[in-house]
Amino acid sequence: MSMAFSLTPLQQRDKKIKDLEIKLQNERNARRNDREEFEYRCAQCKEKSENNKSIIRMLQRSIISRTKAIGKMRMIISGLKKRIAELEDKAAVLEGRIKKDSTNSGKPPSSDGFKKPRTFSTRKKSGRKPGGQFGHKGYTLKVETEEKKIIERKEGVCSCGGEIKFGNKYESRSIVDIRVTLFVVEERAYRGRCTVCGNHFKAAFSSGYMAPVQYGSNIKALVVMCNEYGNVPDKKTADIISSICGNKIRMSTGTVANIRTVLANKLASTVQIIKQRLIESGVLNVDETGVRVNGKLNWVNIFANERYTLFEHNQKRSAHCNDEDGILAFYTGILVHDHFRAYYKNKAATHAECNQHILRYLKAVIEIQDHAWAKKMTEFLLSAKALKYELMAAGQNSLKPEELAELKQKYIDILDEGDKEYQAATFGKKNIRRFREEYCLLMRLRKYQDEHLRFLSDFNAPFGNHIAEHGAHFMKNKTRVSGGFRSVRGADEHMAIASVISTGKKQDKNIYLMIKDCFNGKTLFDSG
Repeated sequence: MSMAFSLTPLQQRDKKIKDLEIKLQNERNARRNDREEFEYRCAQCKEKSENNKSIIRMLQRSIISRTKAIGKMRMIISGLKKRIAELEDKAAVLEGRIKKDSTNSGKPPSSDGFKKPRTFSTRKKSGRKPGGQFGHKGYTLKVETEEKKIIERKEGVCSCGGEIKFGNKYESRSIVDIRVTLFVVEERAYRGRCTVCGNHFKAAFSSGYMAPVQYGSNIKALVVMCNEYGNVPDKKTADIISSICGNKIRMSTGTVANIRTVLANKLASTVQIIKQRLIESGVLNVDETGVRVNGKLNWVNIFANERYTLFEHNQKRSAHCNDEDGILAFYTGILVHDHFRAYYKNKAATHAECNQHILRYLKAVIEIQDHAWAKKMTEFLLSAKALKYELMAAGQNSLKPEELAELKQKYIDILDEGDKEYQAATFGKKNIRRFREEYCLLMRLRKYQDEHLRFLSDFNAPFGNHIAEHGAHFMKNKTRVSGGFRSVRGADEHMAIASVISTGKKQDKNIYLMIKDCFNGKTLFDSG
């Protein structure tokens, strides 16, 4: 049986071939499945790759967009930082302005408003109580007058009902008063005829009688006292004069203006005398203040010393420095001013700067910047001023050369310390506008060292320019009431009258009698 089922070699070959074909087909099928799976996976990978590339491109675009946004934000932040620094500097400047008043800057007292600043006084406390001191001799009002009315009081009844017999002893009390009496002095110029030739003749009036009726020098002087010295407006001045005369006269505002004009014309020679005395003086204080004339800003220039004051009106602040016929064109003494640089055009004068202004500026540096050099400079100037007065009281008229050199060196050392403080405060800062005024003050004190220390090198030079500043206050009293002048002529008239009144006050003259003498044609201040 085994032989019956045995395969022939040919059959075995065919079977083997068939088996191999089956294996080959299976292998092909397997390879096809692998290729399909590979292609599928490649397709998936390709799809994923495309997706990844899309994601990468999206991320790249996002990164670029965010980078640009970050760049813009950095620019905005940089701009904001710069703006913040500018605003901080501006806020510091404005805060400094708020802290400034008439005691620590060049601002006038009228700008202080209702909240008056604390007074910056250079005087030291004496320890004494205010008012009259113990043992001080009192004074009673004394009046010199030719007219005196006496009323004798000799009536009364004793508490017991008895009659009082008065003796010669008495106690007196007085009331001092004035009486305004309106009187008229009439001058009559008669007509006549010459007994020889028969010509008609009329007697001449005195110089004061120019119109049928005019006001006398007493009323005119009183008008000027109210209007110019008391700074009473024209209308109120006319009302006051009419009222005190019992309304027997009706003065108009035009009359007040005419009286002012007449007086200003009569004072021309007196003003020239004041001008000449100032030119000849050894020390001249000068200042200027603004005033409105016909609605425009003009300037009043003040020239003053211990005995004389002159006011001049100009449209420009420095016009008096260029006037070839003005005081400054001829002045050769010590010229004291507040660092208005136009004054340095005068090369013949010896210049001196006002240190009272410097004390105010130093006070601002102390209060706003809190820098130590400003306090040291304040103490130096005040101690130097006190030293000068002590030496003058002792009869000395100058410092020894080595003492003056030592003071100058101390002055420079303080400025060097100030430069270091300024540099430390501004180091690394772009916005330093808040320190600008301190820088200018340091430069001014160094550049004009000789002018600021003139009061030490020459004892004739004062420490400050207060004499001229008092003149500015005198002028401001007028403008506070009137606000200004309506014409150039009115301003010039006030300058002339104010010059004479201010000078008369310095020389202890009776202002009313002085003005009355001016109306009567007298020239004042004719003696040195």
